[in-house]
Amino acid sequence: MAVIQISRIQHRRGLQADLPNLASAELGWSVDTRKLYIGNGTIGEGAPSLGKTEVLTQYSILDFETTFTANITALQANVTTINGQIALIQNQTPAKTFTNLAIAATATTITSSTANNSVISYTLGQGANERSGTIKFSRASSTVAYIEDSTDTGSTDVVFTMNANTTTTNLNYTAGTVANLIYSFNTV
Repeated sequence: MAVIQISRIQHRRGLQADLPNLASAELGWSVDTRKLYIGNGTIGEGAPSLGKTEVLTQYSILDFETTFTANITALQANVTTINGQIALIQNQTPAKTFTNLAIAATATTITSSTANNSVISYTLGQGANERSGTIKFSRASSTVAYIEDSTDTGSTDVVFTMNANTTTTNLNYTAGTVANLIYSFNTV
């Protein structure tokens, strides 16, 4: 009668932190994380690097899911932060509203503002001549200080002035001939 012997093949196993480098094609089981690894072998054998490579198991996928979920949470936090920054920027720089106005050959108030500090951007057309620029102003009580910066393609006879009371600042003009004015307010 033949002698039958049943042999057992056992692979390396242990805690994840204690799992050693594995020999080429040697299997290693991490008992605490339930992950399976295979040894890379040596560089001389053609391995791209020393160490071990994880063999995907259902527990690898769960760790991927945990990492993926953590990344999604981080991304959502970043989106919330970005949305907050966008809202802050929008509050600091209100959208410009452009107004198109026909200026008569006279003197009158163009617009009023309750803001203490603003910039008026404008383009003024009078016949073939055009002037573009900005008027920066600040008001303290009933005193207004302003600076106009403009460039001309030809001379216009429109003159801007500003006056203020305790609540508003008025942009006024005088003109000898009709002009077209496109302007916007931007509160600083």
